[in-house]
Amino acid sequence: MKNYITLSLVLVGLILFSNSNAAAHDVFQDVLKEKYTLKSFSCKTCHPDSDNRKIRTKFADRIHKELKGKNLSEKFAVAEKAGEEAVKEFEKEVAKDFGKAWETVSKQQMTFDDFLKAGLFNGARLDTKKLAAKAAEAGGDAANKDEGK
Repeated sequence: MKNYITLSLVLVGLILFSNSNAAAHDVFQDVLKEKYTLKSFSCKTCHPDSDNRKIRTKFADRIHKELKGKNLSEKFAVAEKAGEEAVKEFEKEVAKDFGKAWETVSKQQMTFDDFLKAGLFNGARLDTKKLAAKAAEAGGDAANKDEGK
């Protein structure tokens, strides 16, 4: 069971920054493919609604928090403008950062409730429309609270 949970967690962390750029996504995949001999995985591993990359599974959110201060989107934009060699160097840096974030997050535990909510059980499918509505509602609630200050 522990191996199943570990493998499930691995799959969740893959597509975290896919809204930044496909190259970063490939870097994340490469790190985990090498570590766990994985063959394939999909966007839904980290983003249950493939149309809305802002909705993340709890595990993907943990990886995102570990990498948040690294300004990866901005660094990628600079590297992309500088050319192919700069992009390759950026990818090496991202792979190291992601590997460190992965090591931290992979040691954390998730509950079965977390797994179900993340859609990580075979046969359990998330209602992504309801998730998007809840996320939008939560965002509206936060905005209303800020206005009340």
